[in-house]
Amino acid sequence: MSRRSASRRLPVSLRFAAIACAAALSTPAIFAAQTDGPPPARRVDVVDHVFGNSLSDPYRWMEGEKNAEFQKWLVAQGDYTRAKLDALPTLKAWQETLGKTSGNEVVYRAQRYAGGRLFFIRQEGQGTGTLMVREADGKERVLLDPATLAEGGHASITLFALSPDGSKVAVNTDRGGAEVTRLEVFDVQTGKSTGDAVEPVWGEFGADWLPDSSGFAYTQMAPEDQRTDGDPIQDMRLRFHRLGTPVAQDPTLLRAGTGEGVNASFAIPSNRFPQIDFPAGSRWAIAAATGAQPETRYCVAPQAEAIKPGVSWRCIAELDDKVEEAAIHGDMLYLVSARKHSNGEVLAIDLSKPDASLAQARSILPLEDDEIIVGLSLFDTQKVATARDALYVKVTRNGIDSVRRIDYRSGKIDSVSMPLTGAASLFHADNDEDGFLLALRGWTTPAKAWRYDSKDRSMHTLGQDQTSPADYSMIQISETEVTSQDGTRVPLTVLHRKDAVLDGNHRAILWGYGSYGLSQVPVFNPIRLEWVKHGNIFAYAHVRGGGEKGEAWHQAGKGPNKHKGVEDFIASVEALSKLGYSRPERTGLISGSAGGLLIGGALANYPKAFGAAIVRVAMLNPVRLMQAPNGANQVGEMGDPRKAADFPFILAMDPYQNLKPKTAYPSVMLDVGLNDSRVAPWESGKFAAKLRASNTSGKPVWIRTNANGGHGIQVSLGAEATEFADIYAFLDAQLPTR
Repeated sequence: MSRRSASRRLPVSLRFAAIACAAALSTPAIFAAQTDGPPPARRVDVVDHVFGNSLSDPYRWMEGEKNAEFQKWLVAQGDYTRAKLDALPTLKAWQETLGKTSGNEVVYRAQRYAGGRLFFIRQEGQGTGTLMVREADGKERVLLDPATLAEGGHASITLFALSPDGSKVAVNTDRGGAEVTRLEVFDVQTGKSTGDAVEPVWGEFGADWLPDSSGFAYTQMAPEDQRTDGDPIQDMRLRFHRLGTPVAQDPTLLRAGTGEGVNASFAIPSNRFPQIDFPAGSRWAIAAATGAQPETRYCVAPQAEAIKPGVSWRCIAELDDKVEEAAIHGDMLYLVSARKHSNGEVLAIDLSKPDASLAQARSILPLEDDEIIVGLSLFDTQKVATARDALYVKVTRNGIDSVRRIDYRSGKIDSVSMPLTGAASLFHADNDEDGFLLALRGWTTPAKAWRYDSKDRSMHTLGQDQTSPADYSMIQISETEVTSQDGTRVPLTVLHRKDAVLDGNHRAILWGYGSYGLSQVPVFNPIRLEWVKHGNIFAYAHVRGGGEKGEAWHQAGKGPNKHKGVEDFIASVEALSKLGYSRPERTGLISGSAGGLLIGGALANYPKAFGAAIVRVAMLNPVRLMQAPNGANQVGEMGDPRKAADFPFILAMDPYQNLKPKTAYPSVMLDVGLNDSRVAPWESGKFAAKLRASNTSGKPVWIRTNANGGHGIQVSLGAEATEFADIYAFLDAQLPTR
């Protein structure tokens, strides 16, 4: 069973002349001091004494949910920033350029086969994605347009799950931007709701159907009065719904935390999420306790019993076993583990044996030293995929994906011939279908999708290749490594024009992340490519904390090692200068979410090392992790601020606490979604307020708000274009070219 992740962002269409665009994009940087200021933030006298540390927190008043004073302040910040952005000289040119780019782009994703039909999401322009179905005769039709579900059209599909017989589809729809969804079943033939619907369901958790399509399990958020510390992400419960029966009668199969529904054989902490899978053709169900860390606990039980409360679960993998993914075919359980090998290995366990355990597991796929099968990627595709005919495994080498086929009976391993060189944005197989689905893309190569036919051992196009909205043949990708502060060699990917003169005069964006073992792999993103097409640099720093070099790379930038990723980020800025791509004062950093600890750490500790920072929906105050919604979920990755052993390194990684008074900071823009339920907006508010109070440079610290935005997941193509037009115009104004 693989963890599900939603995708990204994206729409806008504005009209201006191309000549005006070219002229505006060459406008020199603007460094005039601000003549007016953003709305001020009041200070409070709050000092915490924690494990011998005295922590001043003058903006504590911003914390808390439904904080009317903070919301009013934040909206005023957004209005101020909007007026400033609208006055920037290159904004309209970028709006026109990126608007045309997003308006001409069509993306296909989440392809699935069932019942002889192909289901997929088609996304273009202002839309967040429409659920489509292609019949066996090749005719396509709309199954569900989320814009018809909510007033104003502000709805998106975060997930869909097909019943094994292909007659029904369970769709998660987010109608408020906060990733809290309604899971509803639709009839595939008519497109109408069956009346089976449950809510609230976090947008990452879809329906897990029984093999006979008679019902499904789902992970439901707890009622508000049953959430630990009021956190909506805690105390979830796994329930089972039989089609056509009242939801109120749905039994609880597993429950996180304490209370009614807890199963003693599979106790789950309140900050983890119970999930289940019912593999077709198997007598086993596999359940998992997932969370915001790669390691997952897995347990099995007979399918017939697993849909009943109180079943006795046999737990195979604990967190210390470092198992990141599991799948079942028949009686065989396949695990991806990093316990013995940092780059991962595929293990097989025969569940038909009464004493089946991890101790009896055998490794079934030899790997070369530089091949990796662990870690997350941008699209969080499966690593092991159980098809009806064989086990398929996705193997990564230097960011490029390939697939191995392992025959169930003989164990024979074959390499599947790849149709092009790239990284997978789709890799999926089902126990009741032969072969697998695959989509590959590169930094400048649009995604192309295929279905692998096990009969002729070849790839067949799905006819859903993403087309490039513009010509990017002038862009070159250069791969290098930089030397970090401790001597570690860190990969750096640089996108630049082929005709770029390496004189250091280009504006550059450096992108990084560095958490959860998430790798920065090739992704075709025309919005970013337009920045390069217009003579700039876009680089990706593969810092420690990611998974580019396996689980050891993740651990090297996690917890007490979080500062290593920051050092890698700064070393990458220096490398762009040494290689002649840019200069530190001409380089802007971009990161967000958990990457807020990366970019925030750079701001707090190396304020003179770069020219500007774009901080997107970011985690910036981890010592207050337990006071934030979704905070307890992050403990496995960030550490627990309630523990004396963890607190020192959490304090060291806290950007808010490490800002220094009377310091010259670079230009900063913080991007905040007012409906963000993953990272509390008050983290950005507190950081911005303290940064302004500490800053002596006179350079701007702006907060850009999105009234309809959450954490930037499953938004439209145009929304991304709108956001990045603002970002590029801001960087044009703040980064000099001479």
